Amino acid sequence: MFCSNCGHQVADGLSFCPSCGTKLAGDTNVQPVAPQQSEPQASIPQSPTQDSAIPQTPVQDAFTQQSPIPQSAGVAAAKKPFDKKKIGIIAGAAVVAAAAIIGVVSLISSAGSHKRTLFNDGLLPFQSDDKYGYINEKGEIAIAPQYDRAYGFSEGLACVSVEKEGDELTGFINKKGEVVIDMQYDGASDFKDGIAEVFLGDHVGFIDKKGKYIINPQYKKETVYFIGYDMFLIEDTSGDFWTLCNKKGKSINDTRFDEPDFINICPFYNEEWGSDKDKVDWKTIPLKTITGNYIYINSRGKTVLETQYDSADYFTDGIAAVGIGKKHGYINKKGECIINLQFDKAGAFVEGLASVGIEGKNSIKYGYINKKGEYVVSPQYESARNFHNGVAIVSTYSKRDNDDIYGVIDKKGKTIIEPQYDMLMFGEDKKHLVYELNGNYGYINYKGETDIPGIYEYASPFYSDGYAFVQISRNEFTVIDSKGEKICDNMFEFIYPPEHVAILH
Repeated sequence: MFCSNCGHQVADGLSFCPSCGTKLAGDTNVQPVAPQQSEPQASIPQSPTQDSAIPQTPVQDAFTQQSPIPQSAGVAAAKKPFDKKKIGIIAGAAVVAAAAIIGVVSLISSAGSHKRTLFNDGLLPFQSDDKYGYINEKGEIAIAPQYDRAYGFSEGLACVSVEKEGDELTGFINKKGEVVIDMQYDGASDFKDGIAEVFLGDHVGFIDKKGKYIINPQYKKETVYFIGYDMFLIEDTSGDFWTLCNKKGKSINDTRFDEPDFINICPFYNEEWGSDKDKVDWKTIPLKTITGNYIYINSRGKTVLETQYDSADYFTDGIAAVGIGKKHGYINKKGECIINLQFDKAGAFVEGLASVGIEGKNSIKYGYINKKGEYVVSPQYESARNFHNGVAIVSTYSKRDNDDIYGVIDKKGKTIIEPQYDMLMFGEDKKHLVYELNGNYGYINYKGETDIPGIYEYASPFYSDGYAFVQISRNEFTVIDSKGEKICDNMFEFIYPPEHVAILH
C-alpha cells in the first residue's frame, strides 16, 4: 500500500508511514497520544544544607579511570560494519566508570540492579558466515544463523533484523526462534520493563511484548526517552524544555527538565562491572531541571527532594555525590550536606568507601574516603575504581610505558597486586580479574596468581553464570568456563555480549 500523505510505498502491517510518520488508514490498534499537563503539584521546599568539617589529609597529586561509553558498546548503527575486536574490548568496559562520573544520570529499570549473565535466557548470539544465530550453554546451536543482525535476549525476546529488498527490517523472536513481533521496523531496542523502543523513518514509538503500541511513533527521534517505571521524558514542541510523562503521554511532574543525554538516561546503562551496588536506591532518581539544578523524583515521578546542586548522582547506602561547578561532596536523603564540596571528582560509596579526586599540578590524583569524609587511602593514584569484594583496581603512571599501569589494593591501601598490567577488570564471579599485558589477555585471581594464561587476543570478564567469551584470532571467538576450557569446538566470527544493546536507527 501507499501513504496517502507522501506517496511512499509502505509494507503491509505497518501502522505509520516510515517516511513521513503519517498514521495509515485502517489501523485500529493505536491512538495518537500527546503530552497533557497535569494539575499543578505543591512544590517541596528545598532542604537546607549543613556543612560538616572533615579531617584534611595532606593531598598528593591523582584520577579514576573514566572510560567514555563508546557508541559501539551500546548503540549499533544499522548497516554499518563493526570492528569486531574493538567491539569485544569495549563491550565489557563501557560501563565501568559511568557511575563514578559525577552528574551521570543513568536511569535504571524497575527491575533494579542484577547480576550479569553471558547467556541471557540461556542463549547467546553469535556470527557465522555473516549470519547471526544463537547457542546455548552447552555450546549447541539453538537457533540457526539466519539473521543479518541479532542481539541478546531480554525478558524472553530478542531483537533481530533481516534484509529485504535492500532495506534492513527489525522485529523480535522468542527462544524457539519464532517471530513473535513482525519484521516491520527500521530499528528497535531491547525490551526493558516490558517496553521496547521502535523506529519508523524519522519517528520513534514504544511497544509492549505483544507488539502493541504504548506510545505511537508520532515523535521525532531524540525527542522522547523511556527511563523505566513506565515513565518517559518528552520534549516540548517549543524545544525549550522536557516533560516527565506516563505512558499515556500525560505529565506527572510540573517541573521543566533539561535536555537529557541519551547515553546517560537510557535504562540499559545502569550497571558497573565488579560492583554489585546492592545498596543503590534505584527508585530515587536524579534529574536536571532547566534552571540547572537537580531534583530527585521517585518511581512514580513525584519530586521527593529539591537541591541547589548542578550535578547529582544516585543515592548509595543513603548517600549521594553532588556538586556545584567543579567541586563535589555528598548529601543524605534529607538533602543535608554531610561531606563538604571539596573534591574535584567524587564517586559513589561502595562497600563503605568512595573514590575521590583532587586536582594536582599535572593531573587529578585519586584516593578513598569513608562516610565521615576521612581519607583512608590518600590521593595518589591516576585512577581508582569502586571496591569489589574488599579490593579495588587502581593505576599509577609508568614513565617506561608512558601510560597508566594497573594493580589492586585492599581497603587499607595495602598493595595486593603491584601495578603492572595495561588493563585490569573485575568480573561478576568474584574469582577472576581479566587482564591485558602487551596486547595479550588472560585471567588472574585476587592474589595476582595466573589462573588462565594470557593467550587470547581479547577476553571478556567472567559473568555471574561462570562463562566468558574470548578471541582466539581475528575471526575466531569462543566461550570458556571458569577453568579456561572451551564449552564447544565451534569457532565463531564474533560473539555479541549482553552489553551490546540493540538500538538500531
